[in-house]
Amino acid sequence: MKILIWIIVALVIVGGLAWFMSGDKETSTNTQQNSLENTGITESSSIGSDDQVFTEIDNALSELE
Repeated sequence: MKILIWIIVALVIVGGLAWFMSGDKETSTNTQQNSLENTGITESSSIGSDDQVFTEIDNALSELE
C-alpha cells in the first residue's frame, strides 16, 4: 500500500513539473514586455551606472511633485 501511495505522489510531482515546464513561453514573454511598456520604462531611462542611481531617484521624485 505504501508503494502505491509513493507511485501516485511521484506521478503527481512529475506531471506537475511537466505541466510547468511545457508552459507557453511566448505568452509569459509578451506579458513581461507589456508590463514594461505600461510602466513607461524605456532603454533611454535606464540607469547607466551605479553613480547615477541617486540622481535618477531625485529626478523621479521631483516629477511626482
